[in-house]
Amino acid sequence: MRLTALDGWRGVLALFVVLAHFPGHVILMDTSFYEGGSAIVDVFFLFSGFVIVSNYETKLANGYGAGRFLLERLGRIYPIHFVMLMMFLLFELLLVYAGHKSGYVDRPPFSGGNTVPSFWSNLFLVHSLGLHDVAGWNYPSWSLSTEWATYILFALSLLLPGKRFLPFAVIGFMVAPVLLASLSPYPMHETYHYGILRSIYGFCGGALTYYVYARIKSAQLEDKLSVPVWTVLEIAAASLIFVLPFTVGTTPYAVVMTLAFTPFILIFALQKGGLSRLLSHKAIVYLGTISLSIYMIHAFILLRVVNVAELIQKLTGMPLVETQIFRGLPTKLVVMDPLYMNILAFAVMGFVVLVSHFTYRYIEVPAEKKVRQWTKARAQARAEQKPVPAPAAL
Repeated sequence: MRLTALDGWRGVLALFVVLAHFPGHVILMDTSFYEGGSAIVDVFFLFSGFVIVSNYETKLANGYGAGRFLLERLGRIYPIHFVMLMMFLLFELLLVYAGHKSGYVDRPPFSGGNTVPSFWSNLFLVHSLGLHDVAGWNYPSWSLSTEWATYILFALSLLLPGKRFLPFAVIGFMVAPVLLASLSPYPMHETYHYGILRSIYGFCGGALTYYVYARIKSAQLEDKLSVPVWTVLEIAAASLIFVLPFTVGTTPYAVVMTLAFTPFILIFALQKGGLSRLLSHKAIVYLGTISLSIYMIHAFILLRVVNVAELIQKLTGMPLVETQIFRGLPTKLVVMDPLYMNILAFAVMGFVVLVSHFTYRYIEVPAEKKVRQWTKARAQARAEQKPVPAPAAL
């Protein structure tokens, strides 16, 4: 099932994540939207729950195999994670070590969040399950760690009698936000401690949204409204993505955002309005296609922007980098005139998209294809080995 409007949104929101992580004061940075915009990641969890349940619930219930499902999901998310982790490791081994010895880098290698123990937890994709007290290495990958855990829970739930995810989706959608709000004063900023709860909350919300979507499609209810009406609904739903972060910011009430985003997923999954048609343009859809690469490579590139600015500062004396308190932590930020800062930010965003095209084409696609070929061949071999039942005696 290909829902091009959701693919388009995936690409657009991935670019917002890049802009939000840019190491400098860019557009929207000093607003409540920027502080509450972390919940954009939860839209990806909703996407995931919707798509995974729609594509795999029936398959798993009919013997597709939990192992095959998990291997295929690992083949989808792990190759780009592994490559970027190796890039961070290479940088740590060569540039930080050499730079620290020469005096160009002021931190020792394998310090801060980039420790040896956290490298191994990143390698095994368990680094955001409450094992560490700081985000390290490729910090956006925290969501892959929690999503991988959620995939495992989803597969296990379909091994139980009933073989339906619906009851588990209801429980997860009700319990996860309560736990988030109880355990954290900033529930929608949780990553390496309680990020798994955000992932479960969003995944279950996406699953429930799919069940509603399936009912609407089976009854063809979407045809009862005209295109202009659907367009108005789409504009209203899209506004939620931007208005809610402005409204609730980082308060504990931010936990309601995932719940409020579910109509957004439903309306754009039905893709009956004019905004859906715009988002279904092939260029925007392609951004959604490469959105995993955009999400996974941007942190490395943004950190290198700071390194280049530091080097220029050391060589020329121009004040380009300052250490400022950002979300409670000292962080190196690029300092420039606001106009030039935003130009730089969008130029770097374009570079991230360009590199993502190649990482998608030469890392993601080949790896996923090989894994799927292997799991398919393995499943066929097992099917051929099953004994054929003897015909009943007459």
